Amino acid sequence: MIGQISAFDVKNGNWSAYIERVEMYFVANKIEDGVKLPTLIAVMGEDSYDLLSTLASPKKPSSLTFKEVVNLMETHLQPKPSILAERYRFRQRRQQENESIADYVADLKKLSRFCDFSTTLEDNIRDQFVCGLKSESTRQRLFAEENLCYKKAVSLAINLEAAERDAGVVDRSLIVEQVNKMQIRECKACGDTNHRWEDCVYKNFVCSLCKTTGHLRRMCTGREKTGVRGEGVMNSYGYSGRSRGWRGRWRGKRGGRSRGAGRGAGQGAPADTYWLQGAAGCEAGPVAKAAPASEVRQQEEVDYTDEEPIYQMSLAKYKPI
Repeated sequence: MIGQISAFDVKNGNWSAYIERVEMYFVANKIEDGVKLPTLIAVMGEDSYDLLSTLASPKKPSSLTFKEVVNLMETHLQPKPSILAERYRFRQRRQQENESIADYVADLKKLSRFCDFSTTLEDNIRDQFVCGLKSESTRQRLFAEENLCYKKAVSLAINLEAAERDAGVVDRSLIVEQVNKMQIRECKACGDTNHRWEDCVYKNFVCSLCKTTGHLRRMCTGREKTGVRGEGVMNSYGYSGRSRGWRGRWRGKRGGRSRGAGRGAGQGAPADTYWLQGAAGCEAGPVAKAAPASEVRQQEEVDYTDEEPIYQMSLAKYKPI
């Protein structure tokens, strides 16, 4: 024998679907009409047979035909519903929030079984399918189609659903990428915020202040211990102090060029070289102001031998020390 038919569940089973399986079992095993009823009684189970005996009383189930038994059980278990009520439930069906197009169509077909639409079945399913879609953009797209049949409506809706899902995946990936960029903090090696310390080109540099590897001087945590109170920043005159303890002193013309024959140029420094001097007790400020002319003349007498040169150039050419 091909296949196996289990007992029918009287409380939760669908009798029509069960009989369809039984009939396919008869076809697969070439069971003749004369033995169809005995075969059904043999496989339907004890609870189902007790119900059949009650419904057939005072007759015995064996005295009935196969078709009479099927109709008797169907009338009891699945009484024919009101067509008007079934159509009302069909018209109230809408696509749920997390329901796919395929699941929505399948349930519409199920609800239409007892609506008795006859030859207009596909037209009614198409109309309810389009009107019940949760996506307004998909509905408008289907409204624009001429001669829209049921199959074409379902096919277009499924394709649009897939396109929206793919677009959502791309949007989420872009958002995650932007969030990851926002979460990048200041690099401990150079102070920049557009990369991590692991990707920094200066992570193997030796700090000129603490002589340890892993950061530049401006990111050194030992500045307070050594008395260095900050690093300089570029301004319109060249280079000036950025924090509490340094003020940049510049030599040369106001335009930013060095004097050429000055002290720095005589020692082999580039023409655009300026010099930093630590000024104790100088005022704090984000950018130091240019010193008065009298103070600049006094600075001519200061020995800059031990100072470090800082080049006046654009930030794009700046090389940290």
